Amino acid sequence: MQRMHPTRPSNSHSCEPSHLTSQRTQRPQRPSTKLSSTSAFDGRVTVARVQALLYRHRWIRWAAAGTAALIVVISLRSDPPEPVPTSTTAVPAGPAAMLPAGTRGVPIPLTGKPFAVHNRVDVHAVADGAAVVRGALIVESGDGETVVAIPEAQVDATVDALFTGGVTLVLVPSTNASSN
Repeated sequence: MQRMHPTRPSNSHSCEPSHLTSQRTQRPQRPSTKLSSTSAFDGRVTVARVQALLYRHRWIRWAAAGTAALIVVISLRSDPPEPVPTSTTAVPAGPAAMLPAGTRGVPIPLTGKPFAVHNRVDVHAVADGAAVVRGALIVESGDGETVVAIPEAQVDATVDALFTGGVTLVLVPSTNASSN
């Protein structure tokens, strides 16, 4: 026969079910206070502690914000300013620098030999043979394309003639050339 202690009931002869007695004897587990990189719970605890520290000590937040602002100001001051364009750098080298005032450079495709730069040409529409522009200056010439300085008022007519049937360039004699 088993002997029972009057103040401490035995688990085997207790009136309560065994699952209730085991819960009563177990202690609730507290979250670990050690920092562990493998546990997501520990990361949340660490973030919560930092948030609580920043909430309690507001001066830390103000110091951090002031430090960040100071870093931004210092980095902006250390950047060199953009160079100011001067008259020599404002005009790009190339055909744009050679365009006379009031003209636009229109590229015209070529199939033959290119014309020489500074020559003057008449631009004729292929569809009807009419002269679209007379005495236009060639500002750039290369294989397959010639850039011609067209007066602003005649750019639309030249582009229209170029795309509706093409244009032909006719070389104009120089004004200072002697005639025979």
